[in-house]
Formats: sequence, C-alpha cells, structure tokens
Amino acid sequence: GFGKIAEFGRSHPVVFGCGVSMAKTGGSDCFAQLYVEKREHLDWRRNAVFCTWGLMYLGGVQYFLYVKLFTQRLFPGAAAF
Repeated sequence: GFGKIAEFGRSHPVVFGCGVSMAKTGGSDCFAQLYVEKREHLDWRRNAVFCTWGLMYLGGVQYFLYVKLFTQRLFPGAAAF
C-alpha cells in the first residue's frame, strides 16, 4: 500500500516529487477544463503542457530551489527548527 509509495519517495525524492507535481498539475487542469470551463472534451495538448510544467518546473526546479539551495546553501540552520 502506502508504505511502498512512502519508501519510494524517501529513496528517490526528486523522481517522486516530479511525478507527484506532474500528476497534480495535470489533474488540476483536467478538473478545470471539465468542471470550471465545462468543456465536453479535454484539450490533451494543453494538458500535456501543464503536465510538462508540473514535471520540469514544479517538480525539478522548485526541488532544487527549496530543498538544495535554500536549506543547504542559503539557510543551513533553518532545518534545525
């Protein structure tokens, strides 16, 4: 169940974070298209752009920025709180 998912997240934090970010961003776009905009069909190209954004920027860039840069370089003592 969730134990294996959590273990994968601990073992591969970047891959896990990128995958979760891609899924939540793509899922949010699907929700927006179907329920907010009330479209009959998904625009898969637009959804692919959102998935790519979630994977690359929200998953990759922000992981580097917040986990690596902020905690290890700019504010190394912040993790002590």
